[in-house]
Amino acid sequence: MEPQTPRDRVTQVSQGWSKVNRYLRGTLAAGETRKLLIDDGNFQHGFIVHELFISPVNPLDEANSAATSAILHLSNIPPTAFLWRDPTQIAWAVYNTNPTNTYSVIAPDNIVVRELYVTNLNAGQELNYMVHITDRQMTPAHGVLTMVKEVTYND
Repeated sequence: MEPQTPRDRVTQVSQGWSKVNRYLRGTLAAGETRKLLIDDGNFQHGFIVHELFISPVNPLDEANSAATSAILHLSNIPPTAFLWRDPTQIAWAVYNTNPTNTYSVIAPDNIVVRELYVTNLNAGQELNYMVHITDRQMTPAHGVLTMVKEVTYND
């Protein structure tokens, strides 16, 4: 039996659909926004974001590892602040050298059908990111409703 990797481990869930764990990771330049997911044209296929991790590129270098933050969002317009009331923002993360100020928050009802972006809010340093997502197959009605919400939020 071949060992499964954590990158694409398939597990069965109670709803009867399979879930594939995916990890999107990379490094963002200071102030950079990057598109992580591209619309595949299938409105019945989406992704659920489970975790967002960030850190400076060299967190042990105290002189260059000041607090940094990132946002996962659905709009191609980069956000400039954490706005939890903004439905296009679905995850927020802060890294600080003080562990009590390091956290990540994920909107519990998020489903991404079209595009997903990540923005480094720190204008002074690079950061590493890792996003844990799973595939989600939806009924036609649920897929259309989710896509309509994304379009409405982006206008």
